[in-house]
Amino acid sequence: MKKIREIVRLYEQTQLSQRGIAQATGVSRPVVAEYLRWFAASGLTYDQVSELSDSELDGYLRSPKPRHDGRYEQFRQRVQRYLRELGRKGVTRQLLWQEYRREFPDGYGYTQFCFYLQMHAEANEALSMHLEHTPGRTLFIDFAGYAPKLFNPVTGEEQQLELFVATFPASGLVYCEACESQRLFYTVEATQNAIWFAGGAPQIITPDNLRAAVTKADRYEPQINATFADLAEHYGCAVVPARANRPKDKALVERSVNLVYQRVLAPLRDQSFTQLDELNEAIWEKLDELNNASMQQHEISRRERFEQNERHHLQRLPRARYTLRRFRRVKVAFNYHAYLSDDKHYYSVPYGYRGKHVRLAVTHDTVEIYYDHRRIATHRRDPRRGGYTTNKEHMPQHHREYAEWNPERLIGWARKFGEHTESLIAGKLAAKEIPEQSYGKCVAILSLARKYGGRRLEAACRRARHYNLDGYRQIKRILERQLEDSPLEHEREQRLPAHSNIRGGHYYSGASQLNTTSTLKEETR
Repeated sequence: MKKIREIVRLYEQTQLSQRGIAQATGVSRPVVAEYLRWFAASGLTYDQVSELSDSELDGYLRSPKPRHDGRYEQFRQRVQRYLRELGRKGVTRQLLWQEYRREFPDGYGYTQFCFYLQMHAEANEALSMHLEHTPGRTLFIDFAGYAPKLFNPVTGEEQQLELFVATFPASGLVYCEACESQRLFYTVEATQNAIWFAGGAPQIITPDNLRAAVTKADRYEPQINATFADLAEHYGCAVVPARANRPKDKALVERSVNLVYQRVLAPLRDQSFTQLDELNEAIWEKLDELNNASMQQHEISRRERFEQNERHHLQRLPRARYTLRRFRRVKVAFNYHAYLSDDKHYYSVPYGYRGKHVRLAVTHDTVEIYYDHRRIATHRRDPRRGGYTTNKEHMPQHHREYAEWNPERLIGWARKFGEHTESLIAGKLAAKEIPEQSYGKCVAILSLARKYGGRRLEAACRRARHYNLDGYRQIKRILERQLEDSPLEHEREQRLPAHSNIRGGHYYSGASQLNTTSTLKEETR
């Protein structure tokens, strides 16, 4: 369902062709067309779609397929002429479409016209199309083949860096910076640095199949890295990679790379830098000279051309910069915790989601958990391996009550019944190295007061302590047999009446006394 939302967003906000949407989302073009037909029939807007859950969205986007018409045959008979005309100077797709609609008033709309035109152009390998760049529409990004180095004055070693280059093709504005590597974090940071440098976001970001941006390159269905796609969504952009082995798709950014070599790196070639920030400050100083220099063909600088023709076409920047998030798909365990393998740590979700597959969005500080396109939990990231982070609100009621117990609370509860109950519970907690191991048994003993009353429980605990008993079943047996008020050994001896025919305790041997004690214990048990 996330793919469907992205297709709808790109269709409504960027006016991409179906092919472009297919490239941006990694969904085949026929499937994109099908989803858009469903969307049109639903009568919804993108804002409404973004608020729906996955289940609700699935119910809306259903309608019969439209009947086939003969418009494609009319277009196909004229497409070769359109392609020849498109190669002529000054001829645009907009002009060709207007001429087509004058001939066929009920023909394709502009988006479908451009899609089929592009499809036939790709089938003709020898044809070179003139690409018109709409202001504010596209940002090309790439890493240069040659990059500067940092010098370590202590070891004398050089650290190889990477040079990131970005270009707004409509105006030719260039951005570049040195990075430690092409890994995901540095690519994301450099890309959004370019966006903030321009003061606005384009509709499309076109990377040259960078590993950090494109998980799997494919001419028709490239797989976009989930984090890079999340960056694009944060700025309201689509990701449309350049086609593999198609250098003309990225000709302008390649020219920008050469300009950076000539105007930025070459003047710095004899300087040594020991800090990355120091190097980038020098690069940006030369970059300003490049963008402010007058272009020979246009007699205007790239910066002036950008300010006049392109800046106001860019999308407004969000309030905050994008925070890098990594994504994981996991199944919630039976104990309603999701396992994050990066930290080897468990994070709770509401217990009703146990057994469900959820999506974890992980930043440096937080872990957000999503199900059905809705966030169901947020946690602060915890690096303790094998640990659990649990929100009490996620627990069922009986688990929540148990989690709130602690030794002080249990002893305080026992104190209400008397000193013998308190002493027995305190001893039981102290007997375990980890007090939590005794919580369940202590609660079970104290809960006997609900059925038998506090006075009887105190008496039963007194008897149990006398015989060194502290088990729940032993105390319960005393209460069930009503033995809690039976006299103990020394109490029986004191209660015997004085009589000449009654022998005292001195008369019996030690063995007989042991037998008597054993008999009482057995009776208690």
